[in-house]
Amino acid sequence: MSRQEVADTVNCYLARKGYNEADIDANYVGKLERGEHRWPRDSRREAFRAVLGAVSDAALGFYVVRGEPHQAADHAQIEVDRLETADGGRRALLGGVAGLVAALGLFGWGPRGDKSARIGGSDVARLNAVVALYRSVDYESGGGVLRVEAGRFAEAASSLSDRPCNDTVKPALLAAIANARQLAGWAAFDTGHHSDAQRHWLSAERTAVAAGDLRLAARVRYCQARQFQHLRHNGDALDTLRLAREHLAGGATPAINAMLHGAEAASLAARGDRQEALTALGAATDAFDRIDPDCEPEWMRFYDRGELLAQYGRVYRDLARSDERHGNAAVQWVTEAIAAFGASNVRSTVLNEVGLCSGLFLAAEPHEAVTVGNRAIQHANQLTSQRVHDRIRNLRRDLVPYGDDPEVAEFSRTLSTIGSGT
Repeated sequence: MSRQEVADTVNCYLARKGYNEADIDANYVGKLERGEHRWPRDSRREAFRAVLGAVSDAALGFYVVRGEPHQAADHAQIEVDRLETADGGRRALLGGVAGLVAALGLFGWGPRGDKSARIGGSDVARLNAVVALYRSVDYESGGGVLRVEAGRFAEAASSLSDRPCNDTVKPALLAAIANARQLAGWAAFDTGHHSDAQRHWLSAERTAVAAGDLRLAARVRYCQARQFQHLRHNGDALDTLRLAREHLAGGATPAINAMLHGAEAASLAARGDRQEALTALGAATDAFDRIDPDCEPEWMRFYDRGELLAQYGRVYRDLARSDERHGNAAVQWVTEAIAAFGASNVRSTVLNEVGLCSGLFLAAEPHEAVTVGNRAIQHANQLTSQRVHDRIRNLRRDLVPYGDDPEVAEFSRTLSTIGSGT
């Protein structure tokens, strides 16, 4: 049985299951290779097409090469059946990644498993496709869903840099590897595995620099700064962000400038540098207003208006801790941030719900804060993010003035149990 015959058989099976032609395109990976497919941030439909495309093409090709067409059909049925389980969406998405990984031969199986095989543009496209699929899961479910798999994938992807490769393909390959390590680092950070996060990001930084991609290196340094902020090392965060801007010189895009200035503002506010923080926020806004999405790197699509507004909320919360007059502004900014986030970015929405709860305590609205806080806790239970749990527990510092209120006291007791089972 030829590869095309296997693909046709699987397509017929999928059609009987009710999937239409658009969802069972056997040439999906080919579209990636030709650069005909984009990855809209808010479109899970596109991610599912990638899964089904992988099942009917990349995931099956290596079985055909090995002369095992029946295993190909069995594999397809397993993956499609996953789509129909209660948790099928997420699991099928992760399961479908195996098809693209198989085509790369990263773990010694598949037609590309030969370590002497030359790396081409199609391999880089598949590598980027895997990262895009993982990233969509990270946005919706948190890093705990994919930390182990993404870490294993990223480390294996690093080995591709030793494969023979044309000089024209090498920079793109290194950039794709750096993207994989950046995502693996973010998943580790999100789940509280900070040493693993640092290790992946150091590798990502080195690889991005080797690729000559200083913009991507700046993105990695931004991630490092976010970790420093989470651990309350704001001086180190500022040094890291300023290093990123210094190395970029005039090469930063408006979105990258907005990202870096916004993060600087957060650390400045946390250190009590009010005027410098507001100046940095203004610079972030000016840069954001100049963004042309078509001129930004693909990996900067995450930075939308919600991200900018969230930094405003964070800055004004820190200002309100020393001057209560900023409390209402903190509530306003974070409320606008929540409204601006897309439906698929669940984790950012929950993080900002936590921020809204904090802002309401600072704005002397404790009962509304408790209502919002309880809602945030319910939503956080949908995520596998230690970082979200850490933020929720930290709410206790802002409710202290209302500790004698019975409703607030009960909420404080609830906070003490968050993440206790992790």
